[in-house]
Amino acid sequence: MLNVVLIAAQSIDGFITRSEEPGTDFCSQADQEFFFKALKEFDCLIMGRKTYELSRESIHASKATNRLRKIWTRNPETWEQSEIPRAVEFTGKTPEEVLSELRDRGKTQCALLGGEETYSAFLNAGLVDELWLTVEPVLFGSGKRISQNRIETSFSLEKTERLSPDVLHLKYKRTR
Repeated sequence: MLNVVLIAAQSIDGFITRSEEPGTDFCSQADQEFFFKALKEFDCLIMGRKTYELSRESIHASKATNRLRKIWTRNPETWEQSEIPRAVEFTGKTPEEVLSELRDRGKTQCALLGGEETYSAFLNAGLVDELWLTVEPVLFGSGKRISQNRIETSFSLEKTERLSPDVLHLKYKRTR
């Protein structure tokens, strides 16, 4: 079985980015420490092309091959030269096909790292088992959310944790 965990940081008013600005530069040091420690629990990561472009340098600098990174893009052939076999791979397959391939490769814990289009596609397909949300003490008023579409999925709160006096981390499990 492959467990898929959507990991995101968001503002108090529910945005994962400021207005149309990409990235999570609004995230606290406490969230960053939590995030990098938490990633050690996963044997594969899925992220969209835009998220990959924001973190590309650190991904390639790590040269870590123990954790497969699948980059979800409409044009995987454009990125062939950036591939590192068994470490960084690009795909244009459906969310179901991506997860099936990961299962076939023996993966068991998958972190879904965004962005909005990637989160939406996997949530709409009913493929997210858990949500790990960090709530940062900021308001944006506008920006991108976890999903751009209406989704009717229920989750139950499993755990709350203070990452700092002002930063809250919430873990939810999908109810079946």
